[in-house]
Formats: sequence, C-alpha cells, structure tokens
Amino acid sequence: MSAAELTARVLQAVEELEEELVEFLRELVRIPTENPPGLHYPECAQAIGRRMEETGCAVEYVQVPRERLAELAPQGEGLPRPSVLGRFPGRLERPCLHLTGHYDVVPAGDGWSVDPYAAELRGGRVYGRGAADQKSGIAAQLFALKALQASGCRLAGSLVLSATPDEETGGFAGLGYLVQQGLIARDNTDFVVITECLDVDCICLGHRGTLWLELETRGRQSHGSMPALGVNAIEKMLAVLGRIETDVRPGLRLESSHPIKPEACRRSTLTVTMIRAGSKVNTVPARCTATLDWRLIPEQRLAWARGALEGLRDRMRREDPELDLHIREIMSVEPTLVPRDTEVVRAFQEAGRAVLGREPGFSVSPGSDDQKFVVQGAGLEQCIVYGPGPLEVAHQADEFQPVADLKQATAVLALAALRLLGEEARE
Repeated sequence: MSAAELTARVLQAVEELEEELVEFLRELVRIPTENPPGLHYPECAQAIGRRMEETGCAVEYVQVPRERLAELAPQGEGLPRPSVLGRFPGRLERPCLHLTGHYDVVPAGDGWSVDPYAAELRGGRVYGRGAADQKSGIAAQLFALKALQASGCRLAGSLVLSATPDEETGGFAGLGYLVQQGLIARDNTDFVVITECLDVDCICLGHRGTLWLELETRGRQSHGSMPALGVNAIEKMLAVLGRIETDVRPGLRLESSHPIKPEACRRSTLTVTMIRAGSKVNTVPARCTATLDWRLIPEQRLAWARGALEGLRDRMRREDPELDLHIREIMSVEPTLVPRDTEVVRAFQEAGRAVLGREPGFSVSPGSDDQKFVVQGAGLEQCIVYGPGPLEVAHQADEFQPVADLKQATAVLALAALRLLGEEARE
C-alpha cells in the first residue's frame, strides 16, 4: 500500500469514527476532575480504561500509595491519584511508543456563558472545562489506535496509552510517579508523545522553566491607632515588591531565540499572583505573604533566578534592619528543550504534511508540562508534545475544542505512530 493510500484510509477511518470520538470527549468533559483537590479521578480513569479495553489494550491502574499522597499531592486532601495505562502489543516489543495525557482540569471559575461541565456541542466545537486542556488529547490518542485498527493496519512495534492525574499542580503524582516507578524508562520506551493542547499545527519541543515562590514579611502587630508601636508587614511587602520591579525585572529583558508561543512569552515573566495579610481594619498586621509565578526561558536557569531574589533580600536586609523577609520555594522546574532533528520529530513532520497539507511548525510552551519528567527524569530525548486544542483557550472561561482539530490531530497521531512503529507485513 502506498503512503498516499494509507493516509487516505486513515483519514477515512477518522471521519467514520467522528461521532464516537466526539461523544467520548464529551463523556470525559462531563466528569469534573477539578484539581485542586482532585475530584472524581477514579471515575474518569475507569471511563478511559473501559475504552482502552474496547480497543484490545491490556489495562493497568497505577495508584499512588496512600502514605505518599501528602508528599506527591500536597493539595490533594488525601484523595486517590490513579493513572491508567493501556498496552497494545505489536509483533515486536520494541520499538515502543508511549502516548500520554492528563485528565485533571483546573477549577471552572467564573465568566462562562455555558455550563462548564455540560460538554455542549455547538458550531463544530465542544465547550467545557478540559475540552481542550487536555481531555481532547486523551480522546485523540485512543482514537488514533482505533483509526489504525479500522483502516486495517497492524503495528509491528508496541503502543502504550496512558492517562494521568495532577499535571495542573505539577504532575508529581501523575506522569512523574510513572517515571519514578520505571514505567517510562530507556529500557522499555523509545518514543513519548504528550498530547497537550499546543495547537494542531505545531510540534512542541519543550517548555519554559517554572519557579513558584512564597514571600513572607514578618512584622509586629499593634493597634491601628498607634502604628508606630508595630511593624507593618504589608508596608514591608510593598517595599519588597517595589524593589523586585527596579532590581530584578530589568534582568528579564533577554529575548529567547526559541519559538515560544505566544510571542509575548519569549522573555522571562515574573508575576505576583496572590497577596494575603491582615485580620482587622484597626490592627497593624504582623504577617504578609505574596506568591510569585516566575517563568524562565530556555537560556536561563533556576540558579540564576534564585540568586537574583536572594541577592535582593540580602541587600534590603542590610538597608533595613527591621525587614524580616522569608522566601519559600513552592515548585521549581528547569526549562526543558529537545532537538528538532530526531526520529519522533520527523515522523510528526511527515504525518502533519500528509494530514494538514503543510509541515507543522515548531513551538516551545510558555508553561511547564509533563515533558519535564520524561526528558529530565527518564532521560528520553525522543519526547515531544503534540495534541489538539487551541493553546490560547486553556484555563479560560468558555474553553472549547474544535472538532476539526480533534480529527486532524487523531489522524496525525495515527500516521506518526505507524511511521515510528512500522506496519506488520501482511501474509
């Protein structure tokens, strides 16, 4: 069978599976897997596992042990953290391609014009929290296998599908745990594709680094009518935030040479996201906390960012003996980047040309994702991010997934899997 004939058969199979594909996505969106704290995880994992079984996968559920939940999912309130894996063996154990996505979603929030968990289908779009980020990727990876089966293709190598929790809070109890347990490693996996919503026409090669911090200023409480008897922690925090603007932010002007999208994220970004202080209108507060979300371009490292903030703290302490500033690191991730010239990248370029009629572009994600575990933890360079869903609607009210993009990504995943794993010779 020629490459053109094969592409036509896969595209036809995806067209015929459209209704079932869309309904599966809607089924997943209707399960409100909000994280934190991690609601309805077992229900969602089982729904995905049942579909995997229908395709002939051997299904395994991997649970984070109860005694490790506080460590790996500190915002999870002790709720279970199941991952589901479906193994579809080919004639050969290797090469092995692992397609993975996360089923947790951020809380719905306000501002919706539709029910965020009704999975409304309107105007060629599925609306709902997680429709794009990233239950669409889970649907696409599973239906890529179904499309190959429907088109009569039999894989020579092995395919693993997985759906994991907790990416929205770092992923340590999800894909991070699978890597830690050796379920994704060099001795059992050749290629990994994370099906995040990084746009259907882009191959994502990495992500910016992340440094989440909590700053705390400690003062001395006093009556509001006698502020001189206290030390106002809010005023101290305002001074710290002001100096971050003058002393630290100028160091963020370097523009990355890598294709980070959107373009405004080609520089490091440092954002104050929460401030908490005070207990009463007539009481000078003794404590004030602020959280910072710092994103680093691939040209920067965590040590540089930490040094910039610690240096500022030390200077301010020398200038103001009353300043009692504490810095606590919430999460840190080094920037991640893989080469453009790898077998997995070439397979997706070829599949993209066949399905989209043009070669996909390259991108680097503005936020971190589960790629960090595969590349930095498992040491697998042959790992990219590719999936349906417009990046700009992630975490937004009225999040949606275009059905056309969902179908295209499904076909690209199917054809790329065939290129990477080979087709078993017909007798």
